[in-house]
Amino acid sequence: MKNRKRIFAALLMLSDGPLAIAGTSTNTLGEKIARKGTGEVPACAICHGDHGEGNIKAGYPRLAGMNAEYLDQQMALYAQDERKNRIMQEYAQKLSIAERRAVSDYYANQTAHSPDIDLQTLPPQAAKLLGVGAPNRGIPSCFSCHGGNGQGNKDGIAPIAGQPAIYFIHQMNAWRFNQRPVTEGNPMAVIAKTLTLKEIVMLAHALQ
Repeated sequence: MKNRKRIFAALLMLSDGPLAIAGTSTNTLGEKIARKGTGEVPACAICHGDHGEGNIKAGYPRLAGMNAEYLDQQMALYAQDERKNRIMQEYAQKLSIAERRAVSDYYANQTAHSPDIDLQTLPPQAAKLLGVGAPNRGIPSCFSCHGGNGQGNKDGIAPIAGQPAIYFIHQMNAWRFNQRPVTEGNPMAVIAKTLTLKEIVMLAHALQ
């Protein structure tokens, strides 16, 4: 018994922290990639924050609490050069499928801290687009797809509340100019092209 304790203690000293418990290896791998990176890919936390909270000033998106399937899908699109971002394409291609899935699961299980969007305090046009949409122009309300208060939903539609305004504007422009792949049933390209640039900027700041 004493020998077992000594061996376990020695392993703890040699390891880079607590030993992985059976059944948690994927989460441990995801956390390692997020916080420390791999030999070829730097830590995700450098840009996306220690807990995936993002960086408002720099425009790096929040990942915490997002749907794991959605995150994994976006990483796959980067890896296949279908979604464009030079840095993300490079990193996604250097991660294995298992590593991408692990880090997606890790961020999906982080606590998201996003603002409580009060439509009453927003400019009327922004509040209408978020809560009602513009039916006469074929635009559904943002919250009808992205969940109440823009928090995303269980079907994998991404949250929009709490994302940096810079990031929101950049992504909407990517939809407008066909720089993001259009998956079946996704209306974002049509919506982004129908909204004016002024409306996009207004929504970006209302949601941040």
